[in-house]
Amino acid sequence: MENKVLNDKSFDVFVIVAETLEKWQNPSSEKGKSVLLEHYRWGAELKAKNKLILAGPTNFELISTNMIDPIGHTTGIIMLNVSSREEAVEWAEKDPFHRHGFRRNNVHSLKISMTDNFILESLQKIKYE
Repeated sequence: MENKVLNDKSFDVFVIVAETLEKWQNPSSEKGKSVLLEHYRWGAELKAKNKLILAGPTNFELISTNMIDPIGHTTGIIMLNVSSREEAVEWAEKDPFHRHGFRRNNVHSLKISMTDNFILESLQKIKYE
């Protein structure tokens, strides 16, 4: 039977799932804005070194309109193009949100075994550039 669901070959990445902690400070505060700008510089470094596949906030529409308190929620996901769990953990620990105790970055491996072919081809280009 021909497999039309799974990719011919899986694609392995690491994902940082960021949980917001009690020390979180809103980016409208001076400290919160400072750490957010550091976080953006950290993300720019990941991108410049071809380590970043995608990143972004989660539940932003709920948090930004005060429908939910971010504390205890996953508020960010970052997918990395790195060679090992150890490297992913190193990057996760460098994130200013994590270093300042605003968020806890948890690293997970992800075996991408099902995806649109266009996305898989794009990921493979990133991985082997």
